[in-house]
Amino acid sequence: MNQIKSLLVILLILVLGFAVYLILHSDLLQNKLEGSEMIPPDAVMVYETNDPVGMWNTVVGQPVWEKLHQLPLLSGLEAQLVQLDSLTGKSGILNSYLKGQEFRLSLHPLGRENFGFMVSIAFKNRDFLDFIQNFNNENQGDPVKVRTYSGVNLFELNLEEGQRVFTYAIYNNVLVGSFTSFLVEEGIRHAKSEELKSYKQTYPHLFHAGASLSPKGILRVSGDAFSGLVKEISSEKSNKLVTDLSASDFSANLVPSFSDDRISFNGELYVEGELKEVLSKDSGTSDMPFSSLISRRTALLYLYMFSDFQNFKLIPNASFSPDPVISAEISENPEIQSLVNTLTGEVALILEERLMGNNPEQVLLLGVENSRESFKSLENYILEMNQNDSSKIFRAHFLGYEVIRLDMNDFPSYIFNGNFTGFSKSYFAVVAGRLVVANSLRAMRNFLEDIYYDNTWGKSMVFNQVLKESKNDAPVQVFLNNDRFFNLLTQASQPSWSSVFQKYATVFRSLEWMKIYLREKGELDILFDIELEEKSDNGQLLLSESTSTQFDKKLLYGPAGLENFNDKSTDFLVQDEDLFIHLITAEGEQVFSQAISEEIISDVFQIDYYQNGKLQLLFATDRQIYALDRYGNFLPGYPIRFEEDRQIAQLNVLDYDNNRKYRLFVADRRGDLFVYNVSGELLKEWAPRESIEGPLAVKPAHHRVPGLGDFMVAMHNNGSLRLYNRRGEVKEGGTVVLGESISTAYGIEEGSEEGLSKIVTVNDAGEVVKVNFKGELTYRNQLLRPGRQTRFDLVNDQVGTDYVWVIQEYNELKVLNPDESLLFVTNILSEELEYRFYSFGTSNKIFVVLDRTQDFAYLYNYQGKLINQKPISVSENLWISFSGGRNEYTLVTVYENELQEYKIPF
Repeated sequence: MNQIKSLLVILLILVLGFAVYLILHSDLLQNKLEGSEMIPPDAVMVYETNDPVGMWNTVVGQPVWEKLHQLPLLSGLEAQLVQLDSLTGKSGILNSYLKGQEFRLSLHPLGRENFGFMVSIAFKNRDFLDFIQNFNNENQGDPVKVRTYSGVNLFELNLEEGQRVFTYAIYNNVLVGSFTSFLVEEGIRHAKSEELKSYKQTYPHLFHAGASLSPKGILRVSGDAFSGLVKEISSEKSNKLVTDLSASDFSANLVPSFSDDRISFNGELYVEGELKEVLSKDSGTSDMPFSSLISRRTALLYLYMFSDFQNFKLIPNASFSPDPVISAEISENPEIQSLVNTLTGEVALILEERLMGNNPEQVLLLGVENSRESFKSLENYILEMNQNDSSKIFRAHFLGYEVIRLDMNDFPSYIFNGNFTGFSKSYFAVVAGRLVVANSLRAMRNFLEDIYYDNTWGKSMVFNQVLKESKNDAPVQVFLNNDRFFNLLTQASQPSWSSVFQKYATVFRSLEWMKIYLREKGELDILFDIELEEKSDNGQLLLSESTSTQFDKKLLYGPAGLENFNDKSTDFLVQDEDLFIHLITAEGEQVFSQAISEEIISDVFQIDYYQNGKLQLLFATDRQIYALDRYGNFLPGYPIRFEEDRQIAQLNVLDYDNNRKYRLFVADRRGDLFVYNVSGELLKEWAPRESIEGPLAVKPAHHRVPGLGDFMVAMHNNGSLRLYNRRGEVKEGGTVVLGESISTAYGIEEGSEEGLSKIVTVNDAGEVVKVNFKGELTYRNQLLRPGRQTRFDLVNDQVGTDYVWVIQEYNELKVLNPDESLLFVTNILSEELEYRFYSFGTSNKIFVVLDRTQDFAYLYNYQGKLINQKPISVSENLWISFSGGRNEYTLVTVYENELQEYKIPF
């Protein structure tokens, strides 16, 4: 890229003498400048040193240079500096000329998506004349062109076989040059003008007496210009990252350092021209809080470790404009003040997907003295806001956690002195003694899912090492995980920038972590950890069989993974061809075997029938619904005999309010709907809800939509979608035609705002359709359909919060993201394929193809690369889980008469 390539300016500084005056005025050095007068105030950053060659040699002598010099332009810069040293006489003469002089390299915006470098050297003595003369005598290049700007001669030198022109000038004792002549002209204009402010005049605090030049040089950074750089890179011009950078009005002086696998910057942080004061961290706390709650999908983490909640007063967000009415309400409400009084000062802000978008997913982890009391205070406050009508409170349950919602824009900002904006709604839960706040239901679900799967930093050896190396004395810390951030960066960047990031992905990806530590009195450390070894990206993981359990008969159902309520391990249910069901522990031990009269045709659900924390299992056959305890005993009233002359097609188990008052939602083969209570009584309003649309394409379900309430959903094979309330009444607009026929599932697209969630599916003609819960068809798009036999599927993940599209045409499979962009293409020759999708985080996903013709399973990562080098034999189903603590997948399959378990290190 031209911007990076412009770093060649370090080389071309010395070319300034190539065609400069052969005879200089004797009073040249009488009115000496220091060089900063020629730097315009829009500079993103300014690097100053009085030993440029020595600093360059330090950089190229580090192991990290082996990684950085893979960028062709940086390696070319190194070669041309050697050539330049040769032109000036070799033997270190170049170093002797520049050492002790004031060298500055600045980066400036040039317009849309373009930046340029300007270099200046303020010479302190007449050695400058010798340097110019020596260079002029040695060089035999093309003649220099001369023109005048504001009374100053500008020299233009053709470089790189005439492809680029380097412009330079001499003003008093300063040499200034750039590949962009406009920057040289701007430098002259600022130096000669008494009205225009230079960089130094604009940011005088960066040049105070204590900011003397280090032997390693100093990097001065302007926050306004830096946020402009980020804005130009980003395709979303008003994203939260840019807004936060712009609002903070920060600037910094930083001293660079290089080690084997790290680049660091140490210095001072200023906000509004003053040192950023923060109180020191509580000396009694040594470990990083929240480590077991930080999801591995985290791209950016802000960590605050204050000894007291009141310390947030020292870091106000001046850009936040509170509503006076809300501020007064919060400051006076006893429930909110009760919550505030429990806050400890330890806070973590997690940003995940869409970090560079307008509405990134955010999760706040709050340290509180009593999480249950804090949650109860919030619940009481929400009840007050709804005039004590509990039916108006949004309440959901996910993986055993209760979630409530507060409908107030930027509620955390009112509590934390303007910090933590971007919460149009706040979703609350209590996890491991912490109060968790998410800005969307999807963000909360993702977070709770990662906790459930131990997919957290604290459960990973790799991440734990990062945490152990963190500097615990800093009360404010920021961690950027480039493994997560890089993909977001390439997706959210302008095309011209994205292409550069992708072209040199090996180098950019080697920057594993950026860590920022802010201490009291504005002391700032910025560290970049670099992976020097090349990362393997062949997509092949080692898959090894760990256990195998054999049965006397062929298995025709399973494995269904079930939680063992005693120790939270996983048991597996299978059924053999003699219709015996078997419950097997993860170690292969049999818990029970029980004969039933028919084959299982539904999922296996777990319920807490006795409401004592002990879980039972429930499933359906063609004509009965079975429920058994963990020892194989039937629950009272079971099996439930289904209606006369009808056969069950689908079964779902509902728990509307997570109060263990279960409902059994059943569809028969005609498409009629029935709802039973857990005791087996058929509810009269669903006895049945008859349908003329015919069989269902997928099991009926219940969805609670923020702002709209409860919905019972039935999607039929003939393309009809029906929406009911819990009493079986059709909702307004509750019948929608999605197409002539549907043979796949539907997914849920979470809305960023209240009431905007949608049902998403694809009909058999390949038309993607989206319907909101008001019954309005909001989107139609025809996917590519090469032929009439093309098959289209929507495949949900294991918990129903993510999905992919699959297009099958003969032996070619195309897998698409939810936004219909192509993920990958693969080829499998088979007439009968089924698909499974498992999602354990943003970049931790597995797509499975089951070849029913050959009884093979193929596992792909999210880049479309096979995980298993040879197919796995699978005759029925498979079950996959992920453990963040062990950093491995567990794969359990059924083949013939065997239950097989595999381990796959991640």
